[in-house]
Amino acid sequence: MRIISETLEQSGHQLHRLILKPAGSSRGTLIFFHGQGDFIDRYPPILEPFTDNGLTCILTDLPGHGRSSGKRGHVPGLKFIDQLLDNALVATKGSCHIAGHSMGGMMALRCFLRDPSRFQSAWFSSPLLAPARQTTPCMSLILPKVARLFPWITWSTGVSSEQCRNGGSSEPDDKALYHNKISLGWARDLIAVGQEFESRFQSMATDRPILFTQGGADPVCTPEILRSRLVKLPRNQITYREITDALHEPFIGDRAEEFRLILENWLKNSSPSE
Repeated sequence: MRIISETLEQSGHQLHRLILKPAGSSRGTLIFFHGQGDFIDRYPPILEPFTDNGLTCILTDLPGHGRSSGKRGHVPGLKFIDQLLDNALVATKGSCHIAGHSMGGMMALRCFLRDPSRFQSAWFSSPLLAPARQTTPCMSLILPKVARLFPWITWSTGVSSEQCRNGGSSEPDDKALYHNKISLGWARDLIAVGQEFESRFQSMATDRPILFTQGGADPVCTPEILRSRLVKLPRNQITYREITDALHEPFIGDRAEEFRLILENWLKNSSPSE
């Protein structure tokens, strides 16, 4: 794998981007979205099965995340995500694939549901599906009004590393790049996407390889929500893999090897780079 680091300017933000190139020729492109409070520099080892399979991977730190500019936790809105996707699609060569983890899994799923014809395959890791369930009823009611006035105000998501990783991780951490902040405006947008999923999820295109991975003991994006949605879909080419006793990030720690095998087997059996 060859890693290229570059800076992208979009709507006044300086965004940190990584492009992961396969050792041989590229047969397609994977666009990947990271989670809330997350950052892209930790993902090259995790995405290695994709580059080994001949896919170039494009990853971008969202505003307020990682090495990108902006207030911690504040993403300007869903139009910004759409622009970011369009920008990445311009750089796409060959077949296009989409993926994401947690909040990034939500963003990837939103893109896929809105126009599945753009993507030959998709992988959603512990996707955030119903953020309204993670806040109080009172907050859900007042959030739209307050967010309209003060969209940039941030508070803690309450998510900790102990909720995300099983033991045994040897991953070097740059703690300055992590955070657990979210802005009122961005929280409002995520809740709106969750409400959109209520109707759109059941009409998901299932005629191409789709992988959902989930930690069986995930306290952040609980597996029950994903299971209840998937049971209503025709199986077709959807693959669901739940890692027993794993937390929110089964690709890190003592479940990492098991997780990697799941990715490698799915790529081998679905051949999404062909």
